[in-house]
Amino acid sequence: MKKLLRDSLGRFKSVKINLLDGQKRGEVIFRRVFFILVMFTIVALLGMLLIEKGPDEEYIKEVQEVDAREEGIDGAGNIVKEGDIVNGQEVVVENGKAAYIVDYQPKSDQVKQIESFVFNIYKGAYTRDYFDLLADNCSDEGLRTVIALSVAESSMGKNTNKKSNWYGWFKGNNRNYDPSQEEMAKEICTGVEKSYLGITTDMGKAKAYVGYVSQEWLNNIRWAYGQMEVK
Repeated sequence: MKKLLRDSLGRFKSVKINLLDGQKRGEVIFRRVFFILVMFTIVALLGMLLIEKGPDEEYIKEVQEVDAREEGIDGAGNIVKEGDIVNGQEVVVENGKAAYIVDYQPKSDQVKQIESFVFNIYKGAYTRDYFDLLADNCSDEGLRTVIALSVAESSMGKNTNKKSNWYGWFKGNNRNYDPSQEEMAKEICTGVEKSYLGITTDMGKAKAYVGYVSQEWLNNIRWAYGQMEVK
């Protein structure tokens, strides 16, 4: 049995296997052509996987549409294109001139009432620009409270030499805090809405804000707040 196995193994090792060669010429040519085709297919598949996919027709069309947009010159002399967004405003172009679409939001009845109190009734030191900054940063209730605070603390900016801090707001206990109006608007609106909404009726919040609540201060803030009630 062992001799038979050794003879069989020896004969197996003696057999030469060559995928490219055959017994006949036609067989040799077929095998070699087949081998080349297989290798070409493998290389082609690898190439498709490795080479980055080019832009599709839809993308090319979008690029062409963007390039074809009409250009115009805006009021500042900038060259812009139809549909561009500049400072949050969409560009429209007509006859070479560019303009911007401004989405004006109508004022609520509450803001209109506050505005009327500020400019028509009390007539404090607010400019339109400063008032608009507060209106942009405060909710309606926050704006009403902030304006009432400015009446109680500085007669709406008339009884202070500060340019923006008319609210007795000491950021970081800094009594000289008086930043730009832009910063003050953000600071006072954020602070009041976080901790002091309802200050006209909540004595705990009033004490936290001024330390000592005088009757005059309380009367002034309540009067101002009441004047801004929507009828």
